[in-house]
Amino acid sequence: MSRWISTGMGVFSFARYDDNFYTRSYAGRLRKRLQPKRGDYSVFEGYYTPPITSTLLLRSCKTMTHEIGHMFGIKHCQWMSCVMQGSNHLEESDRRPLDFCPICLRKMHVSVGFKFAERYKALLDWMEENGNHKSQPEESSAHRAAPHFPKPTEAFHSSKLWLCRCLEILEKTEL
Repeated sequence: MSRWISTGMGVFSFARYDDNFYTRSYAGRLRKRLQPKRGDYSVFEGYYTPPITSTLLLRSCKTMTHEIGHMFGIKHCQWMSCVMQGSNHLEESDRRPLDFCPICLRKMHVSVGFKFAERYKALLDWMEENGNHKSQPEESSAHRAAPHFPKPTEAFHSSKLWLCRCLEILEKTEL
């Protein structure tokens, strides 16, 4: 892993994928400027969270996959339909697939080193799980459980079909 990957951080927000984000009535707008103390995240308690819809989740996964690809040194893809293609607006982003094209997938494979079938199975399992996770045993008050959000994945239908097809091919060829 390159040294520069571990020297930064990424921040992602679901807010811009809320249908009301660009309206004046958006519930998530700050009413006054806040100056919380360093490490004090209580300012976010009780704060507006957009509804987690299937489309919002799919868009978020595409954006996070794209940005994580950049963290591993993958540039914008110009070759095929790929999550690493650049986009200038939401409609263009919606047309991109959720996964890497074969060229960018190989680049990620060289960087990370994974087994293709295991990757596809893990992605498919994540899409098919219902979001009912068991809480961690012995939670301390210092490490509260993350809030539970349902995981609607209806918008992932074409991605599920693609993953199933990839797994079928891999099982036949046994790579």
